[in-house]
Amino acid sequence: KILGGGKGMDAFGQVGQSAFGFVVPGRVPVYSEQFTQIEALKWSCDVENSQQIRDVVVFLTQPLAAPGCGVGCFITGPPFDKWHFVGSLGNESPSGVFRVRWPPDEGAPTACRIGVSIMSLAELQALEATLPGTELVDFGRKVANDLWNYLGSFEVMQTHGAMLLPLFNRWMARFEDRCKHDPFWWLKNSE
Repeated sequence: KILGGGKGMDAFGQVGQSAFGFVVPGRVPVYSEQFTQIEALKWSCDVENSQQIRDVVVFLTQPLAAPGCGVGCFITGPPFDKWHFVGSLGNESPSGVFRVRWPPDEGAPTACRIGVSIMSLAELQALEATLPGTELVDFGRKVANDLWNYLGSFEVMQTHGAMLLPLFNRWMARFEDRCKHDPFWWLKNSE
């Protein structure tokens, strides 16, 4: 039996068969029986052809037994020693679609591992805070930077650019805040 038992398991409750799984869109779901337990509260599963993976859906198939805990979801590429946090699950949110973002210096590997770890909610909140911004926020930053560089080519920016920079920074902060509270605000008709 791959799951269950292990030191420290009692602190979070017993993990049973088919406790969690993942799906790469367009592929067959993988359940916890196919994972390998690598530590008392950690499991991993190999994924082939990972350079094509943009998103991964991770899900719980049963509630977590202990209050105050959740599941951290991670991904790593060869040599499988540097895990990247992609998101978390809990009883209130038993599934999630997570964007796979490989660090630029690593590139997209041809194979990867999905990892799950039972963790305290406090640990998961700290990890959530480290996730990069949404793609919309990243896009907004690039548009703002491109506009700033374009305007910088005009003579008026040479004399008044220092005065306009705080306005651009306030706009960017407002844009990020709107994206955080309502990622689809830009789809609403507010003319």
